[in-house]
Amino acid sequence: MKRIVLFGDSIMAGYHDGMISSDFTNRIKDDFPSNKVLNLSVPGYKTSDAVTVTKKVTNLKPDVCVVMLGANDVSTFEEVKPGKFASNLTYILNEVGCDKAILVSPPYTDWHKNLRRPWTRQIQFELVTEHLSKQLDVQYVDLLHAMAAVDNVDELLQRDGLHFSSTGYDLLEKLLVPKIQECLTGHDTLVSN
Repeated sequence: MKRIVLFGDSIMAGYHDGMISSDFTNRIKDDFPSNKVLNLSVPGYKTSDAVTVTKKVTNLKPDVCVVMLGANDVSTFEEVKPGKFASNLTYILNEVGCDKAILVSPPYTDWHKNLRRPWTRQIQFELVTEHLSKQLDVQYVDLLHAMAAVDNVDELLQRDGLHFSSTGYDLLEKLLVPKIQECLTGHDTLVSN
């Protein structure tokens, strides 16, 4: 049995209607029933918070770790500079193991409802994650552009314009499952050689 760890903020934690829900974690469990799925995501986390608990993730010895942070880093409230965001993510990915990590870009946020999360910063932080994925040779999901490409992007979000609706989680699951499978298969291939 392999371990899949989900590590992020409230979106990865499954925040729905003001509460944490296990719905998204259960979806991943259903997609990978012969594996153990653990969700260590914490609402409100920025990468600077995640850095302080990365050892909890590595102590679990994950075979795959999905890292999805940035929705809070993008905010101009207690602003995080893109360079610090990159530095924090680099630390997390190196500690987890780049060969075991799947990096997910910050998600699309309705900047009309969330004035502190302007589109320009969303793009800027996505570029940081994309660059890091190439630099560190990490599996990558460009969630921001996948969401922005949906005809009615509002259907992906709850009323707050930040957290995901069931349709938003459908998209995230669709993007993540092949990456997780690829990561698990890659490990099997390495072991069998």
